[in-house]
Amino acid sequence: MPLVCQSCGALNRDNARYCLRCAQPLAIERPSSDDHAWLASQLLAVPASPHLTTSTAPQHSAPPREPASSSTPVSASPMHCNEEHAMDAPSAASGTPALFAGRYEIVATSDTVVEALDRQPWRRCWSCNTTTNEPGEAYCTQCGAALDGRRYRGLLTKGDPVGLALIPHITDAATLAFLPSIWDQVSDGDQTLTLTPATPSTPLTLPLGELEALFIGRDLARLAALLHDQGFALGAIEPDDLEITPAHATRLRDVRGLHRAEGDDAAADLLHLATLLEALTATPRTTRRLDEADITIDTVPAIADVLREIRTGNVTDPAELAQRFDLIIVYHTAPTPLRVRFGAATDTGRVRDLNEDGLLAFDLRLIRRNQPRAWSLFIVADGMGGHSAGEVASDLALRGALEIVQREYLAPTVDADAQDKEETLRDVVQRAILQANEYVVREARNRGNDMGTTMTLALIAGDRAIIGNVGDSRTYLLREGKLRRVSRDHSLVQRLVDLGQITPDEVYTHPQRNAVLRSLGDKLNVDVDVFVERLRPGDRLLLASDGMWEMVRDERMEQIIAANPDPQDACQALIDAANAAGGDDNITVILACFESY
Repeated sequence: MPLVCQSCGALNRDNARYCLRCAQPLAIERPSSDDHAWLASQLLAVPASPHLTTSTAPQHSAPPREPASSSTPVSASPMHCNEEHAMDAPSAASGTPALFAGRYEIVATSDTVVEALDRQPWRRCWSCNTTTNEPGEAYCTQCGAALDGRRYRGLLTKGDPVGLALIPHITDAATLAFLPSIWDQVSDGDQTLTLTPATPSTPLTLPLGELEALFIGRDLARLAALLHDQGFALGAIEPDDLEITPAHATRLRDVRGLHRAEGDDAAADLLHLATLLEALTATPRTTRRLDEADITIDTVPAIADVLREIRTGNVTDPAELAQRFDLIIVYHTAPTPLRVRFGAATDTGRVRDLNEDGLLAFDLRLIRRNQPRAWSLFIVADGMGGHSAGEVASDLALRGALEIVQREYLAPTVDADAQDKEETLRDVVQRAILQANEYVVREARNRGNDMGTTMTLALIAGDRAIIGNVGDSRTYLLREGKLRRVSRDHSLVQRLVDLGQITPDEVYTHPQRNAVLRSLGDKLNVDVDVFVERLRPGDRLLLASDGMWEMVRDERMEQIIAANPDPQDACQALIDAANAAGGDDNITVILACFESY
């Protein structure tokens, strides 16, 4: 029994779920209590005679039914489910466009790339893939999707299949996951039309970050390896051919160079991939081989190094290339857990009446599914501006930075068990110091004074230390007994050293050694230096205000730390040494020691 659409009045097939004309859901009517009562009365009124026929039965009419309410008037001539409006055969005289394989109208061409309009979209719904629709139905009767006007992009080929036309010849599911989806492939004479769904996509914003490019390179190297195992070669890929799925996987929108493999196509595919990644990351092309002297234990592997290995012929196998990319991705996204012990101390010194320095130090440890993870945050802020200014500035800066790290990194990372990506850590450190600056600038304007503060900050995730710095408070790395400064001072004396006008030793005695060229609170837009260090068991990070490092030289600080294995004892010994040397300024120090789990 046909179903009547209560919205537009069209008649639909009895198995339809949505109206063929207006796509409204179809309600399957069921008899009401009045219907049952009316039927019972009619049955009682009819004599129970075996000789009664339809022609002699008394005629009764059903009780009137209220029309369904609708904002759309009921059509005077409803469309019936068996009405067909299939296109007539193409006719040059009538101006009807020629259809490829009797179905697709080619509406645009560029070389062999075409755009086609489906003139028989009822054959298969683009949304739910049902094939039960009939000619003339404008909407899918199973999902309600509009059927008319569907356009597809594809390839028109003649002879041996290449590019998109080869995809239907590939049956491996892992390979197909990287390749464009094929909507249809039809032949007409000696030509074949291969079409892909017209899915919206957002172009990549170039240049890409290193980590994003590494994921793309790894995925395409895996694809090349899979294709070679099946006798195919990937060929050249352009940036516009790429898309990143919502699951952050790489998928190709086009494969113009896909062909059956012959000769040394594996090495050629890697060269094509190197060209693509250079374009994605704006990496200059180099072919110099690395010497052993170029590589040290602290060398951070980079995508440029792998591309160089491809171009010099050191890497020719796609599977090996995928493994190399995987190792670099792990380096940047899976820090090795380290246990941290730390000490922290601050002192007014022997000259100042007020301690305007501030510090923050905490360690967070998590063991989930027997896997340890650890994060630490260390901050030293040296306030400036005198009473009711410097100590306020350093306190505001600590609170502003901590808020960003907690809210925008630690909480969501722990909640989602997300990876500690180096790029994300760098961004968090940058934003933490920028918010610290915003807090100080806003309060300085409210109070009408020139309060400010320096800041050196270390965010630790496993064996990754991300250091941010503004001003002349310092972060050092102590490794194998040698203290090395990580941060860079934003001070007048450092500028004079850079210009060669004074020596590094003269920094400690120069009359302008306290002049800071960059600090928090000066202006809303402040440049933040960010540094990355990969920690090892036995390493120590030292954060110190200028009241510490100006009073005690680096060599002496090395000796004090070496003589005090406990980090809290070392901090107190450092402060004692600074006071013994004069204590000209407030003194603040944090020492963090890293060990294996």
